[in-house]
Amino acid sequence: MSLPPDHIARSLVCAAASSAAAAAGLIEPQVGAWAALGCGAIAVAGWPRLGLPAIAALLPAVCHAGEGGWSAWVGWSAAAQTAALAAALWIGRRDDAQILPLRRELRDAERERADLDHQIRRFPLLLDACVALSAAREIDQFAAVLAGRARSVAPEAIEVQVFLARGNEQQCRAGLDRAGKPSLRDPDEYERYVAAEARTLIRRSDGEVRVIAPLRADRRQVVGAPGAEAPRGAISVRLAIAADGARIAVELTEALARLGGIALAAVELVEQARGMALRDELTGLLGRHEFLRRLDEQVAHARRAKRPLAVVMCDMDHLKRYNDAWGHPAGDAALRVVAQALERALPAGGLACRWGGEEFCASALVEDAAGLRAIGEAVRTAVATSRPDPAHPDRRLTASLGVTLVHEGEPVRQTLERADQALYRAKQAGRDRVEVAG
Repeated sequence: MSLPPDHIARSLVCAAASSAAAAAGLIEPQVGAWAALGCGAIAVAGWPRLGLPAIAALLPAVCHAGEGGWSAWVGWSAAAQTAALAAALWIGRRDDAQILPLRRELRDAERERADLDHQIRRFPLLLDACVALSAAREIDQFAAVLAGRARSVAPEAIEVQVFLARGNEQQCRAGLDRAGKPSLRDPDEYERYVAAEARTLIRRSDGEVRVIAPLRADRRQVVGAPGAEAPRGAISVRLAIAADGARIAVELTEALARLGGIALAAVELVEQARGMALRDELTGLLGRHEFLRRLDEQVAHARRAKRPLAVVMCDMDHLKRYNDAWGHPAGDAALRVVAQALERALPAGGLACRWGGEEFCASALVEDAAGLRAIGEAVRTAVATSRPDPAHPDRRLTASLGVTLVHEGEPVRQTLERADQALYRAKQAGRDRVEVAG
């Protein structure tokens, strides 16, 4: 009940005081009228504090009416006590009926306030994420930071994946499971849709909400690769949370994705600036130093993704004869055509560089050993079918290639040496061919 026990006690004391006043009138009949007035005075005095139970103080005065006497006093005194107690209990139940809904509303409001306070504490994490993302200088570094910050912003996350690509072939560049361990997988149809359409997708099921938000940098042209797009992709977050309680987590994930898009644009600008300084001026391919640096990163990514990494050494056949026959400007044009053919033949995510002179080097993820030879033949065919000078279709180019896979725990320079030895065997065997190194 809403009434405290002392309120009930005061009601009973008020009734007892009125009974005592009435008894005084019975003991001294000359003051009977004053005793009855005393009962009324007690009722009036108790009203401000007791309310309805104070009226019970009027009942003992009834014993002075007629020939009541002591028997009437006992009955009316008992009636006063009972009435005072009943009135106090009735008031308590009435107040309960009015106050309990208010108490429930207060509890609900307090629970919502506590939940909101808990959720608001997450928003400073967006600032921390912004600072961390702004420090990223490489795509894989950016993806790893974004995945980690997504788990911080949304602790309900069961799984987080970051998919990125410069075309339609999205790759999982970073991923974490609920325990914070790496969790890489291929994108599904929803993640490819979000990356292509740049639209957020939210899928709800019992006890789980999945948020897939787009990541897109500016549509800038990549230095040295005409027509190429800036990186784009999606962040996919699975939340172990009921749909009706996921609003804050979803909003924070979407906000993080927008920050990720800005950071991705910054990473792209850094890569473009680095590319302007570290690319071959003639062909637009990576320079040797930059290629080696990126190759180390690609090896680490291949090991995380548990996929084979192919290395290709490509050397143009008889470029000196070509220069002697058609001139050095024609030879320079031939080098540019071979560089373009090499890039076209590589799968998405591949790297290509001008190794030196008429020699090129490339790397790309493949599925198996069969894919290794296939990528070499694709490059060889692309070079052989190219037209270095459309005005002179009779001018043809060929190239010899050595291909190999990066072995587990092997330094990349050792891999390059094996590919170079295979290239030498291709030249010894008649050129315009591919040799595979084990």
